[in-house]
Amino acid sequence: MHDVEWMSLLLSSPTLIVLLFCSIISVIFILERGLYYLLNLPNTEKFIQAIKPLIREKDIPAALSYCEKQRGPMARVVYATIENSKESLESLTNLLSSLVKKEEVLLERFLGILGTLGNTAPFIGLLGTVIGIIKAFQALSAAGSGGPNVVAAGIAEALIATAAGLIVAIPAVIFYNYYVSRVRQTITDIEAAVEQVLFFIKK
Repeated sequence: MHDVEWMSLLLSSPTLIVLLFCSIISVIFILERGLYYLLNLPNTEKFIQAIKPLIREKDIPAALSYCEKQRGPMARVVYATIENSKESLESLTNLLSSLVKKEEVLLERFLGILGTLGNTAPFIGLLGTVIGIIKAFQALSAAGSGGPNVVAAGIAEALIATAAGLIVAIPAVIFYNYYVSRVRQTITDIEAAVEQVLFFIKK
């Protein structure tokens, strides 16, 4: 009986349907970004320690080959650094700056959706709360008088909408902040790795 009532409540509330859709979208992009980072952000220190001896020994082909075999933005940027190391400092700086910016865009892909969901879901829930209260007063007005059962459905919709908005928003905000901090750390690591590679090449 309760299952039927919950389903009826969901189908009768546009805001709950919207929040359900938002929760599905949020879960999809949380998992997508998590898997992307897992596969494309290898251990930075391990990467540097592996490529540093090759550069010290001036074994550029081996260093390039190692970068080609690795996944992720750091390998791509370091590969470009080694490949174009004979260019002027200004040209190389401009090239690396554009490459890092491009990788940053790829790393931040879809994070805007999580941020938007985290910011808007509570307001959608609040809208559902207002609509539920309005329905409760409409039911009370139509009945003229009555006990709690008259307004129960509207109040339940209002409270559930508030909770649903928070349930969608909280994970979205948590993962958005975590992923953004991880992207920032990755960009910092890439820039540090490029400086080290250039140092050993020029040396």
